[in-house]
Amino acid sequence: MISSAVLTKILQQLGQEGGEVEVLKGATSSLVFRVGEGILRVHTNQDWLHEEPDFVLHEVFALQAAGDLAPDVLDYQTDVRDEVPPWLYMTRSPGEIRLDQVDEQYVERLAQMLAAIHALPVPESRYVYQPYATERHVPTWTQHPERWRQLLAVEPDESQTIRFIHRDFHPVNVLYEMNGTCHTIDWINACVGPIEVDLAHCRLNLALLESIEMADHFLKSYLKQTKRSYDHAWDIRAVFDFGPETIDVYPGWKAYGRQNLSQDNVRERLEKFVLKVYENNESGY
Repeated sequence: MISSAVLTKILQQLGQEGGEVEVLKGATSSLVFRVGEGILRVHTNQDWLHEEPDFVLHEVFALQAAGDLAPDVLDYQTDVRDEVPPWLYMTRSPGEIRLDQVDEQYVERLAQMLAAIHALPVPESRYVYQPYATERHVPTWTQHPERWRQLLAVEPDESQTIRFIHRDFHPVNVLYEMNGTCHTIDWINACVGPIEVDLAHCRLNLALLESIEMADHFLKSYLKQTKRSYDHAWDIRAVFDFGPETIDVYPGWKAYGRQNLSQDNVRERLEKFVLKVYENNESGY
């Protein structure tokens, strides 16, 4: 957290002192507030700032590259000044995060939104995709270590579709309006890279949150809309990027009402996801 004095300094810079401020739930890598009619993100994670000191500039780039599909940048501070950490103030997108009914219609909308993101012009960028995981290990909790072991060396063929990608596209980062319109938020990791990264990341989130069936339907819908193909080896890369040894319930799921999940549930669903990729490694889906 940050002190009320630090928050007050930011609000003063924004001309919002004395206005309405609400802490938004579900954020994991920064503090997020609704301030007036906008959204304020404050970066307090020192490990993350050490790894990527230009976090704010990265998000500014992403929001500008996403254009109408993302919030507009209103103001920002890129470094620590007078004990105030880096922050970014942006417009607020309408809608709510909905996890109460993750069905076929829901994932079809997700696919439609992701296809729109991947149709954006590819910007010139120094922010380029790199896998999160540099090493792979079989998780100690698995009931099928040999199956995992055979997937350790599985890597996808080089992608033929390099686009502007969100890099963290999943249900908690999509807002739904009552009329069905969707808005994507949390663009802080966006970069130029393979579209399959977004597909695999969202698929794995859906498999863990809901079911493999919904993950598959999401992919089927995206591929139907875009006339593209998909190499399921990207699923395995996403699995290891998630860190299977320590995987647990994503805090955002519980924050938005999914209280029925436990670490055991998540591990079991991850295992099923991996086994399906293994079983279809030769014949394909």
